Amino acid sequence: MNKKVLTFLGCICFLTSVAQISPDDMIIQMGRGLNIGIVLSAPTEGAWSPAIEQQYFIDVATAGFTNVRIPIDFYGVHTTGDTTGYATNNGTSGSYTGSSADYVVDPAYLNRLEEIIGWGLDEGLVITLDFHGGTLKNDFIYTFDNGKSQYTGPTSAKRAADNEKFRAIWTQIADRFKDYSYNLLFEIINEPYFHMGEADMNTLNMDLLAIIRGSGGNNATRNIILTGGGDTSHNAPLQIAPSIISSDNYLIATFHYYQPFNFTSSSADSRDVESWGSTSDKNTLSSDFDAVSSWATANNIPVFVGEFSADNPGGYKYSTGDLREMSANTTGYADGGPDNASRVEYHRFIAEQSINRGFSFAAWDSGPMSNKTIHMRNDSPLTTNYNIANFSVNSYNPKNTNISTVVDNSIWIEDVKEALLDTSSSCNSSTSQVVINPNFECGYNNNWSKTGGGSATFSDGTGQSRSGNVSAKMVVSAAGSLNSVILKNQAFTNNLTDKVVTIKGYVKINSGTTNIKVRFKSTVNGSTSYYVSDNIPLTSNYTASPFEFQYFIDPLTTSVEFQILCGAAAKTYYFDDFEFTIEDASVLGIENIVLDNQVVIYPIPASDIVTIKTDLDIKSATIFNILGKEIKNHKNMDNNTIDVSGLEKGIYFIKFLIKDGQTLTKKISID
Repeated sequence: MNKKVLTFLGCICFLTSVAQISPDDMIIQMGRGLNIGIVLSAPTEGAWSPAIEQQYFIDVATAGFTNVRIPIDFYGVHTTGDTTGYATNNGTSGSYTGSSADYVVDPAYLNRLEEIIGWGLDEGLVITLDFHGGTLKNDFIYTFDNGKSQYTGPTSAKRAADNEKFRAIWTQIADRFKDYSYNLLFEIINEPYFHMGEADMNTLNMDLLAIIRGSGGNNATRNIILTGGGDTSHNAPLQIAPSIISSDNYLIATFHYYQPFNFTSSSADSRDVESWGSTSDKNTLSSDFDAVSSWATANNIPVFVGEFSADNPGGYKYSTGDLREMSANTTGYADGGPDNASRVEYHRFIAEQSINRGFSFAAWDSGPMSNKTIHMRNDSPLTTNYNIANFSVNSYNPKNTNISTVVDNSIWIEDVKEALLDTSSSCNSSTSQVVINPNFECGYNNNWSKTGGGSATFSDGTGQSRSGNVSAKMVVSAAGSLNSVILKNQAFTNNLTDKVVTIKGYVKINSGTTNIKVRFKSTVNGSTSYYVSDNIPLTSNYTASPFEFQYFIDPLTTSVEFQILCGAAAKTYYFDDFEFTIEDASVLGIENIVLDNQVVIYPIPASDIVTIKTDLDIKSATIFNILGKEIKNHKNMDNNTIDVSGLEKGIYFIKFLIKDGQTLTKKISID
């Protein structure tokens, strides 16, 4: 890179660091990130995970992540002022004799935070300062929960003291960092909702916003991350009072996602679901994220998924080469953990679903001494890790393991890192994807292009995105035939024998109504075939649910290409949020597509008459097209032949009903 380019980039960095940044723009800038967990939220830095080194932020930025969330506990030894002597019963608040001056954050601790945050900002990362930790829970959050021993009455002296201490700490944080770049974000409090109700959190949010905004400097318009009380996980931000959101233009909502716990924490005795990724699993997650997305749209507030992760494979601990120690388990060690493929897919899917909806995220990572590892923390000279490939388990109970002694100097758990960055899918050609860059997030024209002879221009449609940051736009200037203007994706040439591809997506137009169709262009045995959907009606709004089209792959297919036909009306078309799944045909209930020699059909491909050779007593045969629509029903099978002379060229299915009630399905092609 030459010096002129470096200078230009330096100017950009400077400008973005001093200019106000809207919450929506900040979410885009944050993108994909990580937590550096259990380092500064420990009683002392380095007690639970290696102390933070500058190299950590270099590693993170070099890999392609764009934000780091830093969980920090300001309680314990870091702040003066003991509140335990105050009365806990209601009606005693008048006996509170303290003041905010009693609660002083250690200046040396703030200096250390400044150093760490500066390292991150110097690498161009967005940094979130998150108030977090065990002593925060014990000394503050639990005092709001009447199910905890730490509970204090709302009108007690101790509640008054604890409230003042929390606010005094934030006053000092806000003052110390008020002139820092807008790329530093404040998160008011971590996971309060397990113990704090909606009303208490609304009060806390309002008070803290007033404190931070009133501190001046860049804090007047700094983006602040907050959540609600009284409900957990994806429902937490939905509890934020609308009046709070409407009163401040620089807010970002947050939630954490560890569902289902039996999978994400499966190294515990009581949680033993070690696989994840079924259609049902993904539908549940997508539905939860859709609920947040709908709320965020209605309330005009962007969203940050502040934590998500799953335990290390098999319960492994990289810093010991053995199972993670767990005092809560009967053996004192992990009794299992996610299988690696499921763990990787869990991270990938949440990252994908977050970005698709326009959320940013920071995956939870607490280093190699913990149960959830992504960055190996070899930036610390004190770190020694061991290769998981040299570890095995003979028995979990009783514990019998082959401990790894092979040193691992890797920087990352590579497959999880790649899954979070999505480097294997939407932004890169992949032999596993029928549709590449399905959400246009890697650029509207990356793997997508216009074809056909009609008058149209293909361009960026980001201003009309359904979700995420990018969409595509096709402006058809003159009406023609439906296939005169085609938006096509890159051709796919991988083996899809006996597979079913399901495509879903969203399309809208600028005004009025019209129809489009989608289709697959396939090369089958050297010839081109098209498999076309029915009309898909469009209006000027994206539909609540996507259109859906299924394609049953011919076994002789060597190439398929997804296409959208949109040339029939002179309209502006917007495309976003396509999804695809590839499944075995049997998953969809299409039984015995490849028959076990009970029925033989010939010739294949057929043109007029199909002959059936079988010893079974066939009662009837029904022909369905590739969309599942019934075409013909042959109730008389005495001569074991079927007339197909009137059928168009393509793929069909014949469903045979046997007289004993069984059914068999056979796929045929008509030439």
